[in-house]
Amino acid sequence: MKSAKTNGFTLIELLVVIAIIGILVGLSLPAINAVREAARRTQCQNQLRQISLASLTYESAFRQFPFASNNFELNPNAPNAAFRSAFTDLLPYVDQENRYQTYQPNLSFLAPQNIQVISQRVDFYLCPSMNIPRSIPDPSLDPKEVGAPSSYVVSAGSNNAYGHAGPQNGAFIFDRNPLTGRKNSPVRPANIRDGLSNTIFVGEMDYGLSNYFYANSTTPKWGSVAWGIGLPGHSVGTTVGIFNSKKLVTGLNEWQTFRSDHPGGANFAFGDGSTRLIPTTIDDSVLDALASIAGGEVVPSGNE
Repeated sequence: MKSAKTNGFTLIELLVVIAIIGILVGLSLPAINAVREAARRTQCQNQLRQISLASLTYESAFRQFPFASNNFELNPNAPNAAFRSAFTDLLPYVDQENRYQTYQPNLSFLAPQNIQVISQRVDFYLCPSMNIPRSIPDPSLDPKEVGAPSSYVVSAGSNNAYGHAGPQNGAFIFDRNPLTGRKNSPVRPANIRDGLSNTIFVGEMDYGLSNYFYANSTTPKWGSVAWGIGLPGHSVGTTVGIFNSKKLVTGLNEWQTFRSDHPGGANFAFGDGSTRLIPTTIDDSVLDALASIAGGEVVPSGNE
């Protein structure tokens, strides 16, 4: 008698099919992740572009670019010290008028009504690729940790933002000289002699410094980026340290230096509204030239 013929897979055939599917999925995952990162990078660049354009709209209204820090004081406990950030002044120009109307511009960012504003996340100020490794805000570990996180900082130039190695030479400066306390003249388009298209306005900064700790602690702080606090490392960046470093190398310089969570570089917006990903391998002198507004440097084409 003929045996009945059965249809179906044997166990070995099933295991082979499962293995093939696993290999195909494994091969496709890097491509999928690359596509997702490309989309996140594009969204980040679009947000940076809008911030740069908002700065130009602000300039049209006030005939100057916003200060990186308003009511800056040598003594941070001075009664008129406010440290209002450029991102706070730009709120009305990025569809955040209600937040701006609640903010009291002549009071410190530590004033209760201002804490209520700057402790709120603004999605527009956050890069979708950014990793936030700790709780933010977290005033329990630091009384000044009251600001919501951000991914972006305005450019104060190529020197230390506190003026220790030279004056602020970027598109966004403090309203007072950090060393003398004297009032600074605001930056206007005519002051940007290197050209808007050759001058960084806004760049990325992340929470990626593995050896940046809370004071008197071994608890990593990772970074301090916060859109509502007009201080270096919070809403103000420079090129003074090692670009896109994942740890402190030259003192605290990397704490106020541009860096990002995008692979291979960081996104920047320039004064004309253009954006680009600048690779980590860029020559330091070229990046410094892009950060200054009137250095007279010639930026080599294709070196970005």
